Amino acid sequence: MKVLTLIADSPDFQRFVKRVTADGFEIIKAKDQTEAREILLEKQIHAAVIDFEIASAELVSRIREVGVKDYIYVFGLLSKGVSSTIERKSGFMADEYIYKPMEPDELIARLVVVDRYLKTLTKIRARQKYPDPIRDFVTGTFSQTTIHELLTTEISRSRRTRKNFVLAIISLDGATNIPVEFSKATLESALAQTALKTWASVRDYDLIGRWGETGFMLILPETSLSGATIVAERIRDNVNSVPLRIEEDTQIKLSISMGVVQANSQEYISVDDVITSAENSLANAEKAGGNNIVFSWNA
Repeated sequence: MKVLTLIADSPDFQRFVKRVTADGFEIIKAKDQTEAREILLEKQIHAAVIDFEIASAELVSRIREVGVKDYIYVFGLLSKGVSSTIERKSGFMADEYIYKPMEPDELIARLVVVDRYLKTLTKIRARQKYPDPIRDFVTGTFSQTTIHELLTTEISRSRRTRKNFVLAIISLDGATNIPVEFSKATLESALAQTALKTWASVRDYDLIGRWGETGFMLILPETSLSGATIVAERIRDNVNSVPLRIEEDTQIKLSISMGVVQANSQEYISVDDVITSAENSLANAEKAGGNNIVFSWNA
């Protein structure tokens, strides 16, 4: 995985480079914006870590132009006290924001998840003629059949360990209108971008799969509803952060609705019960106008 960086040198940055290089990442450091633009033209970049006190909106726009086909995930570094909303209004479009001083462990954890997603998607798409039924070809997440089986397993494990888990069902807002206005390929790009944002927002052992034509199922093992609140809001913010670029001057703002339910390990819960509870919460989120999350206790 090739990672472009435009960051001021510091001990934290040096520790970050040393650790991710040892893990097999290739760090390509740009000394300024001009060099960063040249690197984008010459190399295939998978992710970028950009200090917004050094970079301009033009550089991030360039990254988006280069990444139309193969999405480049952008981590934006901000000074504490600076609102990411203000930065976005200024033209910056990072996928995720990390506050300075940079925490190497936090950034590395995020990069590892993004790398895992990209490798999975590449592997699945390389086998398009003989798709792996365990994985969804479009998004690289688990197929609907597989995620359903994993949910059954998680319910059994939860009963055995007496530890709660959380189930979330995510729906891409307005997705049914995308094929009419644009194309099936556009819808698939929107789903793939949403899947990437979801993967990058959760832990390595959380489980994500396709659910229906325009949604996903997310299983958060050993998680309470309060813990899931942080994750769900992070996913929503990350999906909202960057529009889907269709053409040079055409973009679609992506948003999601989400139904989130905590499954109580001490009560008998069937697979259908917990799915119905999450889908009812999702329906309430959509009725509220979309881009909403509705939480519920127990299934």
